[in-house]
Amino acid sequence: MRTFKNEEDSSERSDTSYEEPDLYEVLGKYYDVWYEDQVDDTQFYLRLAEQVGGPVLECMCGTGRSLIPLVEEGYEVWGFDRSHSMLDRLTAKMEHMDDDVQARASVHHADMRTFQCPRRYRLIVVPFNAFLHLLEREGQEAALRNVAEHLEDGGRFVMSVFNPRLDRPEELVRHRGTKTMLNGEIVSKFEAQTFDQPRQRTTVHYFIDISRQDREMRRVTACFTIRYMAYQEVVELMESCGLEVLETYGDWNFSPFNKNSDMMVFVAKRSP
Repeated sequence: MRTFKNEEDSSERSDTSYEEPDLYEVLGKYYDVWYEDQVDDTQFYLRLAEQVGGPVLECMCGTGRSLIPLVEEGYEVWGFDRSHSMLDRLTAKMEHMDDDVQARASVHHADMRTFQCPRRYRLIVVPFNAFLHLLEREGQEAALRNVAEHLEDGGRFVMSVFNPRLDRPEELVRHRGTKTMLNGEIVSKFEAQTFDQPRQRTTVHYFIDISRQDREMRRVTACFTIRYMAYQEVVELMESCGLEVLETYGDWNFSPFNKNSDMMVFVAKRSP
């Protein structure tokens, strides 16, 4: 497995929403706890990879929840993320894998707006609302133009974002689940959400409570602001950046998107 920092990574851009500090430094330890059972999106990517082939590029790859299964299935995968803490967890996982599996993975610290690769890819993926960390149109356009430049003719680009529901009550703390860890810790996750509709942004406050019978409870908190986007807005944005949307699904089972869908899964190609 190859790891290095993309020299084109820049911290001097106007879109500071995706700059340091590392947004996932606090929650990175608990990310896999909550999403280890989520495999539907990974199966979706694997099915597309079977259709179009590799190599695969995963933008904002995080801890490798999707990257590792793709590599294990035999695909050559190049992945990058801006979060050092998430990449540290990814590389720690990969170190326990066979050498031939590690050889198919290339992991980098880079920014979606400025990354550069020496090749193009048959499949490019931006998973799980990650694109919404780019709050400004300028940054979104730079990222998608970069994707278009790295996508092979005949290849596919996949991006998933949530379908916004602005009728949700704000500042209501919701319990998202409780899990018991192997070390005996009981971890409970709570979150509360607010909306800034004029700027199409939502801020989510996370509260992670960790307790054990032999210790006092402690709480980890974090706050994320992301941009939400409507269906037509995403389609027009992609078209302006050299990408043509072929299909939009409402889930990971290839069901057609409709206004009641929880998510929007866009599959696109390079524009002629």
